[in-house]
Amino acid sequence: MTRTRPGGTLNRRHFLAAASAALLPTPALAQAGASDVDVVIIGGGAAGIAAARRVAEARRSYVLLEAGPRLGGRARTESAFGLKVDLGPGGFAGSEGTLGVRAQAAGQPLIPLPSGRRLFADGHEVRESGYDAFSAALGAAQRNMLAAIEGGKDMSAAQALASAPPPPPGKAGAGDRSAAASPWMPTVAQLLGPLSCGRPLAALSALDLSRRDARPDDTTSPFGVGALMEALGAWVNVQREAPVTLITHGGRFHSVSVRGQRTPIRARAIVLAVPAPVLAAGAIRFNPVLPTRLVNALRAVPAGHLEQVAFILAGNPLGLLPNETVLTRASDAAPALLQGRINGSDLHRLTFADAPARAIAEKGAEVALPLAEAWLRTHFPGAPARISEVMTSRWGQDPLIRGALSAALPGQGAQRGVFADTVQNRIFLAGDYVPLSGWGTLAGAWSSGEAAADRALRLFGDGPA
Repeated sequence: MTRTRPGGTLNRRHFLAAASAALLPTPALAQAGASDVDVVIIGGGAAGIAAARRVAEARRSYVLLEAGPRLGGRARTESAFGLKVDLGPGGFAGSEGTLGVRAQAAGQPLIPLPSGRRLFADGHEVRESGYDAFSAALGAAQRNMLAAIEGGKDMSAAQALASAPPPPPGKAGAGDRSAAASPWMPTVAQLLGPLSCGRPLAALSALDLSRRDARPDDTTSPFGVGALMEALGAWVNVQREAPVTLITHGGRFHSVSVRGQRTPIRARAIVLAVPAPVLAAGAIRFNPVLPTRLVNALRAVPAGHLEQVAFILAGNPLGLLPNETVLTRASDAAPALLQGRINGSDLHRLTFADAPARAIAEKGAEVALPLAEAWLRTHFPGAPARISEVMTSRWGQDPLIRGALSAALPGQGAQRGVFADTVQNRIFLAGDYVPLSGWGTLAGAWSSGEAAADRALRLFGDGPA
């Protein structure tokens, strides 16, 4: 992360107070540094935390190994401008999976996010007819993409939109071709591609994208989503700053070597909750090596580029309600998605994608501040919206993250199904890249961690049915 001025330390006292050891049983042999456990969970993001809690509830011995100093992965809450700033996910779909249920059961407060997005063009919110035209173009794009990949064919999402066959005369949806030619289609392309996946439609698999069922974020934490993840992981048995260097298959056990620890940890099962690009880069060695089929699948779903830029706009010059998301019509300015007046404050956050995001990851505020100002000048020319300082994420430069969500390359959409396979009999993959339909979401990552833990527990014969 990069910022233009230092800030105070985030006060989590109130947030963590609701988490109690009684809520999460601590099983035998779960002490930090244990050399023999039932399950080793590698990676302390949402998927790893969910898996650790699941194994703890089953009263099996385990340890969660996190290479960095804190839990949460890309879900990270920092302190800036005297406020709490999420530099990763700013919310999640409360109806997707069990993340919301688990948070409430742990006594963590949640608040709703506004449904839908506000749509702006030329500095003003569009009329109802503009919303209708955008919705028609979005629906046409989705239907045309499904038609182009009928029968399991795969191609780039851009090619699918261009080559979709016209609907039969007189059939429902016969206006799709005219809707696809709508002036809103470039905005739809930005929303489906860069602003959602961090890559243009020409670099995305139509099959993978059409299978995605990412529900809108409608829930957040008043203390920050990153702080929520840390609170949910507060009572799991975790070793921080414990990077795994080698996983060795030893028949009924796997041994896990951790940098700086002389004795490997032996485990009967492993939940591997490490980002796909980190695994693809070979950051963890395996003996024997990972199956070629899995390595190819990991390389087929590279990370996109999405970076957050947080800043203060005092006095609500854009006229937004708290936590509103703003999508603007495509223009010459770098595409971005705005979340305004976060939790009713003067804090705003722009999400930049693709090439601008790569530049932000490389140079931080030096690039982010002029990009944010140019975006505001273009889309809100009448608003006095000068920015004096920013705070940015730099996920593309973080060796433990290496980018944003992982989406399949053109022609590689079927590869995501490989991640459901058990690896070397006792390794189970978890993370936001694993689900077939809910990939790329915080709630999907959480659910994948619980599912991987359930599969690991079945090895012992008394896990969940």
